[in-house]
Amino acid sequence: MERNNIPIKIRLGKIRLDSPVIPASGVFGYGDELKSLIDYNKIGAIVTKTLTIKEKKGNPQPRIWELENGLLNSIGLQNIGIERFVEKKFPVIKKLKKPIIVSIGGDTEEEILLCLQYISKRIPYGLAGIELNLSCPNIGKNNLISENAKDTYNIVKQARKITSQFLIAKLSPNAGDVGEIGRAAQQAGADALCAFNTFKGLSFDWEKQKVLLGGVSGNAIFPLSSRLVYQLYQNVSIPIIGVGGIHSGITGLLMILCGAYIIGIGTSLMLNPQIPDEIIEEIKKYIKEKNIKKWEEIVGFINDKKRENKLLSDI
Repeated sequence: MERNNIPIKIRLGKIRLDSPVIPASGVFGYGDELKSLIDYNKIGAIVTKTLTIKEKKGNPQPRIWELENGLLNSIGLQNIGIERFVEKKFPVIKKLKKPIIVSIGGDTEEEILLCLQYISKRIPYGLAGIELNLSCPNIGKNNLISENAKDTYNIVKQARKITSQFLIAKLSPNAGDVGEIGRAAQQAGADALCAFNTFKGLSFDWEKQKVLLGGVSGNAIFPLSSRLVYQLYQNVSIPIIGVGGIHSGITGLLMILCGAYIIGIGTSLMLNPQIPDEIIEEIKKYIKEKNIKKWEEIVGFINDKKRENKLLSDI
């Protein structure tokens, strides 16, 4: 709790966060690369790029393509691998004294679970949470795990047996029914949901006459992602990390009002390192204006789910 009773320092499960704003996995490197650009006091946690069981070189160039109001990327989970991360990077970012959320992924369910087993054995303590990236659209699979409720349930259930650490399932916005997928992850034992990864999209290189496929992020997707967070909130009871197109103080606030417990910033954090400050100030202003006393009151404030509950409590 901060001065003037503005509840910006919050808890996500057992994780103590200095701020409800965190970086989205994929834009923050391994956690220490941006410390000269971003005020770490204004972010709630360090979130690593997605790590795999073995080092990955990623997809061939071009891997990032600028759109009119966003980005199309096809990085392909390029990373140094979980072993090198544990040996070389984790000791460095641990010194930053911020909660650390490690994102893990892979081309198959087996690879994801192997990665989880490895990090659970090597770092049994010291992590705030583990994000299961079940939704990367750039790894050559037609059907993502989190586009299918049964597949989502099965892998989260297996992951829950491997680790007791705070477990976040990162979902895809490309699923037919995000509510069904969210319920499956919750029933299988996920502690929180990261909603969402990038939207599948296409662009065209006119000079090289080449079709470019990848995930779309940036300002353009905010109305889509906030609508899906609004829908997901109505279907689950575990916290949601709202991600997708947040690019200003007001869009960060709106994502929380739709139902996100905390928010993740991706593309905009690379363009504007001061965006966490802007979002925090907008949230504080709204909390004061609405005389909100507890963080839980602001989460989903405009969602029909919360409004219906308020009406029921008045009966």
